[in-house]
Amino acid sequence: MCYDLDSLDRRIICILQQDGRASNVEVARCVGVSEATVRKRLERLLSERVIRITAVPNASRVGFPTIAFVVLSVELAQAGQIAEQIARLPEVRAIYLTTGGSELIVEAWFTSSDDLLRCMTEQIGCVPGIRRTGMFHVLRTIKDGSGWVLPVVSAPVPSSAG
Repeated sequence: MCYDLDSLDRRIICILQQDGRASNVEVARCVGVSEATVRKRLERLLSERVIRITAVPNASRVGFPTIAFVVLSVELAQAGQIAEQIARLPEVRAIYLTTGGSELIVEAWFTSSDDLLRCMTEQIGCVPGIRRTGMFHVLRTIKDGSGWVLPVVSAPVPSSAG
C-alpha cells in the first residue's frame, strides 16, 4: 500500500535523509512549521513504517571491504523459504525476490575474499533448492542506498478531453 505523502512530509523526510540526527526544532525551522507539527508528523511516519531512522555504516571503514551481489537461480516453489534461510546469514545485508534469469539477488558484506568464498561454499552453496549461483564482486561503490534522496513528485497534469 502506497502512503500518501504531502509536501511537508516530503520536506521533512529529505532533511532527515541528509541528517538523521537533526532535531525536531531544526527540522521545524527548515520547513517553516512548529516543532509540535514536525513531532506529530514524524511519529505518524515512523508508526506507519513509512520511514525509519538508522545509522548506515561505511562497509570498508567498519571492516567489510568486500561487497558482493550474489544471484541465485532457485526452485521457484522454494524461493520464499530459500530467501528466508539466506536472509538469516549475518553477512547478508539485503535480499530481493526478482524476475528474469535469477529469482534471488543477495547483497552481502564480507571481511575478505576468503570470507566470501567460505560463505558461498559452506553456507549458500549448501542450501537445498538452489540450482545455480552467480556473483558480482563490487570493485568500487559509486552511490549506495544512503545517498538516494526522495524525489519530488509533481502533481499530475490534467488531460484535456476534447
